[in-house]
Amino acid sequence: MKMSSAVEQSLVVLVMLGLQKDGLPVKSHILSKHLEVSDSYLKKTMRKLVVANIVEAIASKEGGFRLARATKSITLLDVYEAIEGKDSFVHSTQLADRVFPAKKAVETGTQEVLSIIFDAEQDFKKRLKQYSILDLLKLREDGSDGIDWRNYEPQSQTAFV
Repeated sequence: MKMSSAVEQSLVVLVMLGLQKDGLPVKSHILSKHLEVSDSYLKKTMRKLVVANIVEAIASKEGGFRLARATKSITLLDVYEAIEGKDSFVHSTQLADRVFPAKKAVETGTQEVLSIIFDAEQDFKKRLKQYSILDLLKLREDGSDGIDWRNYEPQSQTAFV
């Protein structure tokens, strides 16, 4: 199994939106600037989050993206499935069927392996469902009332030699 970088980007964006001061919308070009990713790529990812009712797109001069639901109701599984889809990642190409002559043994072995991987996938998804974006917002424990990403300039990273 390989997870796309869009899942990680989505989680970071959702934490940013969860920390956004007063829940104000943030434009995609601001999010992509902070993430240092292509704005067009991020817009495609954000569209998937909109379709999944995780974020909402506000079309206006002051618009952008904001959370569509409370952070406690957005699970990591919601985000994963919005980006990667809900279909199982367990699929056989029947490669063993083409290689080994013992068809019945191959079928039994293939089903056993697929069953093991399917069980692992279910465990993975069950674990993702246990955590929400709220769980990732531990940064908020500092007592601040949020960050306005629209005006936020990160402190410069100075390398010490």
